[in-house]
Amino acid sequence: MSEELQGFDAYICHPQFGNEVVRGRFILRGNILQFISSAPPFILPLEMTAIDLGDANDEDWINLGDRRQPELQFTVSSAILDDDRFVRARPIRRQLQKLLGRRELFRRAWLTLACLLAFAAIAWLASVACGWGVRSVVKGISVQREIEFGDAAFKKIEPHVIFITDTNVVAPLAAVAALQAVAAPLLPAVPLRGVPSQFYIALGGPNAFALPGGRIVVMSGLLDILTTPEQLDAVLAHELAHVAQRHAFQHIISGRGPIYLLEILIGSRDKALNVLAFPSELLIYESFSQRYEKEADDFGWDYLVAARINPHGMIEAFQKLRAYKSEANMTNHASAFSSHPDLDRRIQWLEAKWAALPDKTNFLTLTNPLPVVKLKDPSLNRLLKLFR
Repeated sequence: MSEELQGFDAYICHPQFGNEVVRGRFILRGNILQFISSAPPFILPLEMTAIDLGDANDEDWINLGDRRQPELQFTVSSAILDDDRFVRARPIRRQLQKLLGRRELFRRAWLTLACLLAFAAIAWLASVACGWGVRSVVKGISVQREIEFGDAAFKKIEPHVIFITDTNVVAPLAAVAALQAVAAPLLPAVPLRGVPSQFYIALGGPNAFALPGGRIVVMSGLLDILTTPEQLDAVLAHELAHVAQRHAFQHIISGRGPIYLLEILIGSRDKALNVLAFPSELLIYESFSQRYEKEADDFGWDYLVAARINPHGMIEAFQKLRAYKSEANMTNHASAFSSHPDLDRRIQWLEAKWAALPDKTNFLTLTNPLPVVKLKDPSLNRLLKLFR
């Protein structure tokens, strides 16, 4: 049987057949398509034929329509596109050029979207894998090595920080002792794994920072703006969380890149100890990522609750820092807090945690006074104001 007589499988859908679909064949004869079935034949001129390639995922069928009768719809085997007589007919060729160009555009758009989604998934998986790898490597650093690194870091930052001493401050030992007394109720709730906590006061604006090995440095400017021991404990809880979670080591190793991390994971864990070569004085100038800062807020909040210290002090401390920045026009001043997550967002997030806290009353009453820093030489007070 000839190709012309054999034709192409097709179905017709027309209101006159109700809900039924009639099966037949399309026969191409010259410039017309003739639908042969059990129903009366239909003649479809090629110049009146409207082509719809349909779903790109269904390559077996295409749709044809009659421009004169929009309600008339044919579904025909896509094999008709292999017939040169059909595709080379001018009205058909013009439509196919337009449709295939549009389909290629859509195909490229979907391909681009799929690639972007794939890259995003790969990036997410890589981030998760790197995070796990960094935590795994950091976990392998011994407490002794952590303390040694902290000692080295402290020696490197000493020339850059003005700690209170017998020569420049009235009763410096009393101020440090007061700081330790405020921190005492909090410390049992912080999992320091045997790392000793050590507290220092330095001259400077409202700030605090932590070093590996348990050293916490509180700036005099921070003591000036806080008003309750709960607020100071909240700041200390945040800094102690950096120590307990070993954020400094995570920060350093992550900063050296995935290749360095991979070398540690597949090689010797001793390579991780090369972080001791890191210029430790940068730890007080480089900011942690917002993820680490949020973790420190989160863990610090939990430490406060576990120690039965009112965690609302963390909200109050951030509110005071926000007020200080606003009053001092901190947009023109350097501050370690400027690199932290936005204070408004942190306060909003912590207020949500406070609202969800089931017990807001079963807290200790803290009575220890806040440390007071007074310079011996009154003329140095002008210098101290420059720091604040």
